[in-house]
Amino acid sequence: MPTTVRSRSTTAEQERAATLRARHPGWDPQRLRDARDALGWSRATLTRKIRTIRSIDVPFTPPIANEQTIRRHERGWAFPGEDWQAAYTHTMGLNRVDLGFCTREANGAVTITHRDLLSGPPATDDEWVRKLWATHGLSDAWEEVTSIDRREFTALTGLTLLDAAREWLVADPARIAATLSGRRADAAVIADLTTTMDALRRLDDKLGGQAVNGMILEQLRLVVRVLRNASYTQSDGQALHGIAAELARMAGWTAQDSGDHTTAQRLYLTGLRAAHDADNPGIAANILRCMAAQACDLDDAPTAVELLRSARAGTRGRLTPTENAVIAGQLAVAHGQAGNRDATRAAADEAHTYIDHARPDGAPPYVYWASAHTIAYYTGTAMISAGSPDAAVSYLQPATDNIAHDMPRDLVFFRSKLAVAHARAGAPETALTIAHQTIDDAAPFSSARTHDYIAEACREIRATRHPGADDLTEHARTIIGAPSP
Repeated sequence: MPTTVRSRSTTAEQERAATLRARHPGWDPQRLRDARDALGWSRATLTRKIRTIRSIDVPFTPPIANEQTIRRHERGWAFPGEDWQAAYTHTMGLNRVDLGFCTREANGAVTITHRDLLSGPPATDDEWVRKLWATHGLSDAWEEVTSIDRREFTALTGLTLLDAAREWLVADPARIAATLSGRRADAAVIADLTTTMDALRRLDDKLGGQAVNGMILEQLRLVVRVLRNASYTQSDGQALHGIAAELARMAGWTAQDSGDHTTAQRLYLTGLRAAHDADNPGIAANILRCMAAQACDLDDAPTAVELLRSARAGTRGRLTPTENAVIAGQLAVAHGQAGNRDATRAAADEAHTYIDHARPDGAPPYVYWASAHTIAYYTGTAMISAGSPDAAVSYLQPATDNIAHDMPRDLVFFRSKLAVAHARAGAPETALTIAHQTIDDAAPFSSARTHDYIAEACREIRATRHPGADDLTEHARTIIGAPSP
């Protein structure tokens, strides 16, 4: 019986290998084994060497190596993904051609979605994600996520998000109208669309996601129509895809801010696909950062950490200091939620180092909101989760005091976390005062996230058994209709 089972298993693996070889015609698995033998290494030795790679030393996420996986790679039973290929080349000192992964190296830098081009659709059970990365998947996805009568989406698991992530109002109506009739979309049209996009981005910060989500989706529909109907050069086409990708991110962010997490996921992933077509790793990395923030909001810190690692790995050093700072800051928050204090501190220190070297005029417009105060907020939030509320107060107080006046919604977030930090630090009276002020500040916003943050502050104050907790809860219900803490 065991022999029969083993034989069937081997036959299945061989059939799978034949399928994989057809999908990857330049792949020669035997060359990986020959290279290992030439070095005089056993699989155990190679495993050990890969496991010693430190993620901070390389521009990829080191895989969790084991002899069984290496054996499957050498026999052609599994195709090595991007991180595995990078680990092999780094450890063995040979290029991808020498190791049999391809017949020639691709020109140019690798983008966040390069894995999809190498390996086909992401290794996920979610049919929607697989279709997204098919040849006409982006066009179909635009139709679906921008539909006025969008269907009820099913939430995606953290594993599906990671698979997808790793595999990676018009200024001149007459000019746009001509473009929609099939004429050329030139630099002037792109400038018009960019100007409107920037205005919508700032409007979200002032009014909240629920107030502007519809306007952003309408603008996204317009850009998709331009992509479908107009003619344009390759470079202008990439710029248009970049605008569409950023609008999809903004639509996802405002959907998330409205509490519609499943729609936000689809918009983020569609934007990620468009960022690939735009050859814009910065937009892709920012989308992954937003997805990580969503994962943190949903208490899924491990997924958030992996999404942020993917963002770093895919950009290959092409981010500005400001972009690197916000990714490191969000990573500190994720590590804090995961309870990893050392990693939290390391990521926070890295974020502060990056923002100290940032130039205001050197960052892309989609991170215009980031500053030293933003990084202090990230750090304070991470310190709360890591169990250091006093340290959190030392970061959150100056961040709250110095935040820009044109970021009123962020002020609500900052104050909410400051109230939580004071409550956990044993100062419930101070926390109560801050929370009441925060509730009044949140009144103008259409934002489910602000309500969630305030509800968290109410829960923390109630946990201290302060006699003013009931009045605080009633204040929240009266002013903003916040859910019962």
